[in-house]
Amino acid sequence: MPELPEVETVRRDLEARVVGRTITSCRVSPDAPRLVQIVAPAEFCRELTGRRIDGLRRRGKYLIVDLDDGRAWVMHRRMSGNVLYRRPADPPDEYTRAVFGLDDGHELRWTDLRKFGTMWLVEDATMVMEALGPEPLDAAFTPDVLRARAGRRSAPIKSVLLDQTVLAGLGNLYTDEALHDAGIHPLRPANRLKRADFERLHAGIVRALRMGIDGRGSSLGTTLRDHINVDGAPGSNQERVQAYGREGAPCYRCGRPMRRIKVGGRSSVFCPGCQPAPRGRRVRGR
Repeated sequence: MPELPEVETVRRDLEARVVGRTITSCRVSPDAPRLVQIVAPAEFCRELTGRRIDGLRRRGKYLIVDLDDGRAWVMHRRMSGNVLYRRPADPPDEYTRAVFGLDDGHELRWTDLRKFGTMWLVEDATMVMEALGPEPLDAAFTPDVLRARAGRRSAPIKSVLLDQTVLAGLGNLYTDEALHDAGIHPLRPANRLKRADFERLHAGIVRALRMGIDGRGSSLGTTLRDHINVDGAPGSNQERVQAYGREGAPCYRCGRPMRRIKVGGRSSVFCPGCQPAPRGRRVRGR
């Protein structure tokens, strides 16, 4: 967390509030020494202050703020980073690591419990994310594109989908959802999937991501270690998930208990009835 839907939700919310605004101040906490990349925080703040925000974009899990001088302010929220839109008089937010003042009297607060989040100020955003795979919600992303990028890999399809060079923006939650939707076991070798499998998987990926955006992201807890939106409110997509986090609960389709296994070190929840194990493969899990 956060994944593509969470970042896209924040992008849309901020776009309506900050495009056209000028950054009037910048403060990075000394207890977040790894937040700013490439340059020192003091230089980062000097360069950012006075710049106008001309637009916001998203690429995979990255949020990109386009500035009036042609440069890009790029953010990656990692595990627990959040961007909040506040007034200076609003109560302090826990785990605030940086604050950016705006010329309309508001400020952006970067909160991050684990301090894994990162920011860059670069001439070209592709410098940061040049290795990313295609965007799964773009019209150019088709079942054939998915098959071409993933279908030659012998690794489990769950691991392949988590590889950001194969496809940008998917993480653990939406990968579990897409695989369950498609009826594909997470341990199936990607190069053993048939064309029809990739067609179902493509549809499952798109459905899972669109549902996540419609639900304004997934918030899996009550603290700032999880996704919250720019006003501090949680998303609601966690109330609609079919697989992720439902270990032991009955599958909504067939009623069998959902199981959890490890795939490439990552937890995966699946239905043993709707997502049959690869032939000849014993699957140990809970």
